Amino acid sequence: MGPFALAWLIGEGIVTYRWIREKAPPPPGALALSSILFAGLAVVAEYRPARTTATLMAFGVDLAILLQVAGKAPQGVTGWPPPMINDPTAFLPGSNSGPGGGTLPPGTPPPGQKPPPGTVLPGPDGSCPPGYTYYGGYCHQPLIG
Repeated sequence: MGPFALAWLIGEGIVTYRWIREKAPPPPGALALSSILFAGLAVVAEYRPARTTATLMAFGVDLAILLQVAGKAPQGVTGWPPPMINDPTAFLPGSNSGPGGGTLPPGTPPPGQKPPPGTVLPGPDGSCPPGYTYYGGYCHQPLIG
């Protein structure tokens, strides 16, 4: 099964190279489709008299993939990188926006979220009490060590 596995790895490498050239990760469907084809050929290759034919067909599939990829850019839209989330009602991690797209005052926890233990809200001017460190919208107590 060594030559057959080599043919499968070469085929997967060609498919991956095609998508990397497009600056996008290969979609799972593209890798799964070629793997299913090679798995079918592997089942045929289990029958001893058909092993050589199945292995040659696997290398033939590699050649067909290579000829399809060589010299032309993929025609499909990659969808990579994904579009920005512009939904004003979405509450994204690391943002200080509230529901409806409005900005929360500094240090205000998101709706329904309590300040973590050992923290206090900053003052109206955004300052923390002496010795406290501002991080993530809260003033954190100094570490006692």
